[in-house]
Amino acid sequence: MKELLKFSNVKLTYQTLTDEIDALNNISFSINDCEFVAIVGPSGCGKTTILSLVAGLLSPTSGEIILDGKSPKEQSNLIGYMFQKDHLFEWRNIWQNVILGLELKKEHKNIDKLNKIDALLEKYGLKDFKKNKPSQLSGGMRQRVALIRTLATNPKLLLLDEPFSALDFQTRLTVCDDVHNIIKTEKKTALLVTHDISEAISLADKIIILSKRPSTVKKIKVLHLQDYGSPLKRRDAKEFRLLFDEIWRDIQYDESE
Repeated sequence: MKELLKFSNVKLTYQTLTDEIDALNNISFSINDCEFVAIVGPSGCGKTTILSLVAGLLSPTSGEIILDGKSPKEQSNLIGYMFQKDHLFEWRNIWQNVILGLELKKEHKNIDKLNKIDALLEKYGLKDFKKNKPSQLSGGMRQRVALIRTLATNPKLLLLDEPFSALDFQTRLTVCDDVHNIIKTEKKTALLVTHDISEAISLADKIIILSKRPSTVKKIKVLHLQDYGSPLKRRDAKEFRLLFDEIWRDIQYDESE
């Protein structure tokens, strides 16, 4: 399987007016094509900072990040970003929202790409809502729209920054299934940041567990729950509780304590 993203001994130090703050310390991991990878760790450990480095919004103090053979800043067109909120514009209808990325790239008149978006809307149950405003859709449907908007520019790597945190628990379970299905069906690679250990286990092929700041990679846990099917069904796996307890302990306790 082809390697898409690689962090090699990445360190990040923030400069303030009075001090230096070490955020990340010798972070190393890799992600292959079509993998779904989750990052978990204590609050404030730098999970979202890693996404910013992958997106090229920050540069490492030392170490190397390679995205499909080049630095992230040279590969910004390969990145799609989903945030905690869907950030749909209420004054635009669903169709106008999903083609926004193409408009920004001045590709909104590309018939092939517009047909691809139309096919995605139909495939994932949203074609009849093209003329609706976001306020007329449920939270789960809005997240599907946000994901299709992200997919419209055909990124190789999706960065998911707590994309389900604004949803109630029942909706989260359904949307996790929807998003996971879309990402796997469209053969995309995903890097998810979440505080929710259960969410990470149900969605990911492997989980990167970070220590408290300055963060190091404590463990990379490869999961084998694919045979159970959807994220919701994985929660019923006999291994699920054991994995939860193991990862929870890894996050809560440092070896130095």
